Amino acid sequence: MQSGAALVYNILTSMKYAVISDIHANESALRHVLDDAHAQGVTRIICLGDVVGYGPLPRETVSLVRASAAITLAGNHDDAVSGRQGADDFIDLAGEAVSRHRDALDATDLAWLRTLPYTCELEGAIAAHGDFTEPSAFHYIETEADAEANFAATDAQLMFVGHTHVPALFLTGQSGRTYRLTCQDFTLEEGKRYIVNPGSVGYPRERDGVCLSSYVIYDTATRAVFYRQLPFAVSSVMQRGNAPHKRRGPILALLALALIIGASAIAFFLSRHSKPVTRIVTVKEPAADSRALVFAERSLTLAPGTRFVRANLILDREAGSAALHVAFKNATGGACGDPVTVTVKKSARQRLKVPEGAVSAHFTVSRLTTGTTPRIISFAPATLDL
Repeated sequence: MQSGAALVYNILTSMKYAVISDIHANESALRHVLDDAHAQGVTRIICLGDVVGYGPLPRETVSLVRASAAITLAGNHDDAVSGRQGADDFIDLAGEAVSRHRDALDATDLAWLRTLPYTCELEGAIAAHGDFTEPSAFHYIETEADAEANFAATDAQLMFVGHTHVPALFLTGQSGRTYRLTCQDFTLEEGKRYIVNPGSVGYPRERDGVCLSSYVIYDTATRAVFYRQLPFAVSSVMQRGNAPHKRRGPILALLALALIIGASAIAFFLSRHSKPVTRIVTVKEPAADSRALVFAERSLTLAPGTRFVRANLILDREAGSAALHVAFKNATGGACGDPVTVTVKKSARQRLKVPEGAVSAHFTVSRLTTGTTPRIISFAPATLDL
């Protein structure tokens, strides 16, 4: 039995793994993927977390994962449902599912969720739900800057992560540059390092009008990784019967599902096409007399419907801390909502909610004193794909 949030597993025999993630209480989709994995000769199942959250069958899904997976890691939804971490920053749908899933699971299942580790080691690889800079904080790896920070955080050649619900592949080599590549089957090469996201089994993002469950196979004998995608039944994420606190008829469930999938598609598009632009901006804070302390600025244009942004600021901890200021503007250039200012010691990658009516977000990094200038490792604000 797994125990301890920092527990590390070492599996030394060569075998074929199925690496799955983000099942989200969708037992039907999980069974479909497990059947396919076994047909491909998979010998072990590795689950990167988010067994629960969102979906209709948390108890049945937890039972199937516990029976099928050799290793299961903690995801942010698992931590929220088990009570190990809070859910204050969850969107409405995710927050509602937390209490619903807590009611559905028994004490044994909740205790199991609370003891899931955040990382594990496989043969020649490591894995986490979000990223490796702070595994229990569940940061996203969405951009090349995110990937670069994770390549710097560990010397592993192959890393598996989930959390975004979108299959992804990042690569770095002898040049030191980090690239995001089109997902493709590959064999590990000496001198190259890889970050692989298998996507989501039970709650995939719609793309080009299609939803596909996805996972990857890692063959340690051939040192190869293969992406697998399977048809996804949209009906599998619909609620069965009545939730504990609200009646949900089939029509309302279908409407909610359509909104979820549509919002996911829009968020995915915006996160890929809303690029940060460096330019001088005018913000109310920091005040004019502190402008000499400002040493980096970014401005992000927000498309309609954007709900969250993230600064994606990573500092060299040895070079000191900085102050991050985030201000939102409306269409007339006026302030929109309350500005946010935080002290950053290592990174600022938390989600920030976009106020209603905001069309842009302005990120300013300032010295805390005039004596030193912290060194930025990466600074790439982006909209957040939920």
